[in-house]
Amino acid sequence: MPLSEKLYGFSWILVLMILPCLVPALWGAKLNPSPPIYEFEISRDWLTMRDGVRLSVTYFKPVPKKQGEKFPALLELLPYRKDDLFYLRDYPIFVYFVRRGYVVAKVDIRGTGSSEGTIPPREYSEEELNDAIEIIRHLSKAPWSNGNVGMWGVSWGGFNAIQVAMRRPPGLKAIMAGCATDDLYHDDVHYIDGAFHVDQYELRIDTKHGLPKWPDYLLDEAYFEKRFNAYPWFLTYLKQQKDGSFWRKNSLRWDYEAIQIPIYLFGGLLDGYRDSIPRMLENMKVPIKAELGPYVHGWPDNAVPGPNYEWRHEFIRWWDYWLKGQDTGIMDEPRFAVFVREGHSPDAKLKMTPGHWRYEDWPIKRTQWKKFYPVDEHQLMIKTANPGIDQLKYVPSYGVEAGYWWGEPTADMRPADAGSLIYDSNVLTEKMEIIGFPQVRMKVSADARLAHWAVRLEDVQPDGRVSLVTGAVFNGSQHQSRLDPRYLIPGKIYELEFPLHFTTWTFQPGHRIRIAVSNALFPMIWPTPYSMTTKLYRGSEATSIELPVIPYKERPAPQFLPPQPREKRPDARNLESPGWPFKYAVIRDVSNSTASVEWEGESRWEIGKRRYSSIDKTIYQTDDIDPANSSFRGESVRTIRLVDRTLELKTIIYLRSDKDNFYVQFTRRIYEGKKLIKERTWRDTIPSEFH
Repeated sequence: MPLSEKLYGFSWILVLMILPCLVPALWGAKLNPSPPIYEFEISRDWLTMRDGVRLSVTYFKPVPKKQGEKFPALLELLPYRKDDLFYLRDYPIFVYFVRRGYVVAKVDIRGTGSSEGTIPPREYSEEELNDAIEIIRHLSKAPWSNGNVGMWGVSWGGFNAIQVAMRRPPGLKAIMAGCATDDLYHDDVHYIDGAFHVDQYELRIDTKHGLPKWPDYLLDEAYFEKRFNAYPWFLTYLKQQKDGSFWRKNSLRWDYEAIQIPIYLFGGLLDGYRDSIPRMLENMKVPIKAELGPYVHGWPDNAVPGPNYEWRHEFIRWWDYWLKGQDTGIMDEPRFAVFVREGHSPDAKLKMTPGHWRYEDWPIKRTQWKKFYPVDEHQLMIKTANPGIDQLKYVPSYGVEAGYWWGEPTADMRPADAGSLIYDSNVLTEKMEIIGFPQVRMKVSADARLAHWAVRLEDVQPDGRVSLVTGAVFNGSQHQSRLDPRYLIPGKIYELEFPLHFTTWTFQPGHRIRIAVSNALFPMIWPTPYSMTTKLYRGSEATSIELPVIPYKERPAPQFLPPQPREKRPDARNLESPGWPFKYAVIRDVSNSTASVEWEGESRWEIGKRRYSSIDKTIYQTDDIDPANSSFRGESVRTIRLVDRTLELKTIIYLRSDKDNFYVQFTRRIYEGKKLIKERTWRDTIPSEFH
């Protein structure tokens, strides 16, 4: 029988019902989404798949106001363990929707969390996507259902919502995808911009997979067979270093017509997945809404840096329109709301971004492309000059200031620029606003068979400090094709063309525009293994950057509500913890030419009488003289303190490279109390293919 509990306490409901009425309508919109009038129940149950595997589902269900009342369903399907790791996260989000007449179904992917089965072999596996189709069928035909299902989520939930929609299950009527991409190889965290990347995500996801099944956390034969001994995903992805069918089969970018239902997108200008939003706006033919704010990977009401808004209100308007048939006016508004950054000083701890929201369409028809050329004396001019060659010695440890994945506020870029070719414009006399993908063309050569080129667009402040605007990496082996990588011929000249990541920015009078070109972006991109010098050939159309300049035009602004307080779960709470992260250090040892980046974070929480903690540590190291000698060490520990026993799972990844191979050691250990119950280690030598 399902476990149920009724939750009450609506002292704030009246405020939320009245507040939307105070906001002025735009475009004749009827800002009248479903009000928060429902009490609700939370219950756990099972959904049986075609092969007999039972998936654990938690339902947040409204209590009907009248006999026979039906509700739409909202599905979120994740491997992140809804009953312990995500227990605190889910409640304040789901409650907002269930109070407004939606059944929210949260399901653990098979083999994870509370669900039965074996861990799938990869993210967005055939097992996961087929299960999603079966789940949608169950939800659409449930006795309480009106037959309409929406699938949604941020990050993983956005990814699989897109991919399930590509398969067109009949009950799925609309989706919402936040901070997700349509290009799994180029844009995801495994091969950022088509170049190898590793971070704490790989460490954490394989650690979650190794945890025992909730609620009893039994260390039985089924646990060791189906979870603890599951082949690490990290090794799977390291063996898929080239773009191809493994990545493209479920990547929407290569088949936009696969989705035939409405889609709502949101993301952040500091999120690594932002590029998919304008691409999907431009290429999809279905009804589409999109919002692109100033923040990192997260929810628009609390992600940093702000300003933030109450995205849940907008999404109720969306779901009401497509799942309840209520005209909330949302489809009468322009389809793209974008935050235009006004330009700011570098600040790795930025809390609030100067700028403003406004509606645009995409592409923006009034865009004027302005071209700049690198010329002699490291200038950036609007006209070409005499041909010249600038040389750059590759130093693999440069680029730390750019962050981990084009996905966070950044500090002063001058230390990274010290290892780059830089070109500065004249001082601007009037402001220049850009929105879009800056386009780069470069004529280059290298005296090694593999090189990456990283290009950064930057804003030089009047006081000399440098802000990162956007950037991108080009894997030199992909000069001919992503699908057909080939090593460079040393000394041969290549002409490269590629976009920088989507951005908005306003270069203010008194500032300079800077282009920085380097061959390293450590630790975001794994260092290429050869000491080398590269050349940039300037003085022709083949080496330039074009900026998408947007002339001023009066445009309306979206009338977003300010963020509303999130309800707190009554039976769980976060505990005081060191922070995420609480340690970040860059250490350079001049005596032996090495550099390392160290990162450490910890969080703690409790659910009832159970206490949990999560600790992750990563250390990157490279050698400026011998870049092939690079390494990554990650350690992840999850501790579960039950009333009568304590469990601890530890995952350790050690990765190092030479000129030809990656050498991997992946270890899982499970402890009960202080006793080691079982340990398993995978060791592998994996050839390095174009990374």
